[in-house]
Amino acid sequence: MKIALATLLAMLCTPAVPGAQDNWTGGDKAKHFGAGALVAAGAYAVAVPLTGRARWRIAIGTTAGIGAGAGKELRDRSRGTPSWRDFTWAAAGTGAGVLVAWTIDKLSD
Repeated sequence: MKIALATLLAMLCTPAVPGAQDNWTGGDKAKHFGAGALVAAGAYAVAVPLTGRARWRIAIGTTAGIGAGAGKELRDRSRGTPSWRDFTWAAAGTGAGVLVAWTIDKLSD
């Protein structure tokens, strides 16, 4: 969790300027959403045998999803064009992935 917070802080200190082609509904936004959802749900699932507390599973899934999205955008600072819009879609996917994983977890009790 500390790594994800540090990454997010670093992103906040260095704002990205969206490129001319970076619109909210660009073709890459579904990939960012899907990747955030996949990472977050996968991390939640990995946490199931590690802890019996749903709040920890949610924290682990959220940290992994946000951390992956932030890491990708930080990588783009040197190799591409970082985008807050891409990060926002990854964060939305993270929320969706954790929600789906939590729902499946609750229904399987």
